[in-house]
Amino acid sequence: RSAYLRWLMVTLAAVLVVVSTNHLLVLALAWSGTSLALHRLLTFFGDRPAAQAAAHKKFVFGRVADIAMLGACALLASTYGTLRIDTLAQFATTAPLPVATHVAVVLVALAALLKCAQLPFHGWLIQVMEAPTPVSALLHAGVVNLGGLVLVRIAPLLAEVPVAAGLLVVVGAFTAIVAALVTTTRISIKVALAWSTCAQMGFMLMQCGLGLWTMALVHLVAHSLYKAHA
Repeated sequence: RSAYLRWLMVTLAAVLVVVSTNHLLVLALAWSGTSLALHRLLTFFGDRPAAQAAAHKKFVFGRVADIAMLGACALLASTYGTLRIDTLAQFATTAPLPVATHVAVVLVALAALLKCAQLPFHGWLIQVMEAPTPVSALLHAGVVNLGGLVLVRIAPLLAEVPVAAGLLVVVGAFTAIVAALVTTTRISIKVALAWSTCAQMGFMLMQCGLGLWTMALVHLVAHSLYKAHA
């Protein structure tokens, strides 16, 4: 119990850093820290091979997303000399944006797609239901939503990069439609909830791609409350 509570608190502390920091590199490191701490919860029962395999699959996708985020930070730092989120938002008003900025924002969008379990990178989200139910609730009601929150935080930059916005709309809409249809065919309640989360994340990322930031944030909060209750 003490080990479970310890890693639960570390996970939530990292989430709070993602929410509150004004530095993109700190945000990226905290987002990675959230994933790493959650990994300890997902592998809580070491004698369950299915849980271990699913957690390690998530671990691989998470590290790829972390590399994308660090690449984005490096590009933005070299272009603007700062990684303060409010300062980067001010630079977004100066057009046209450098090519490096476009690439950086696309990398952030890719990281969000990976960590929000969008098709075809969704398999781990369905399989991690092998974890203890409270951990599944934490993942589906909270941690998986962080991709949308990160996009909302860099909204001024994302709004100026049509390639990234288009990518979110196309992948998000496709995932929302397919995952919602699959949800109706699942017998296991936890697996149905997993596919539902996949669909809702697609819907939220589509909203971000369309520039509907307030709607995306309301959707994020509503999904968290609904999924935690479910």
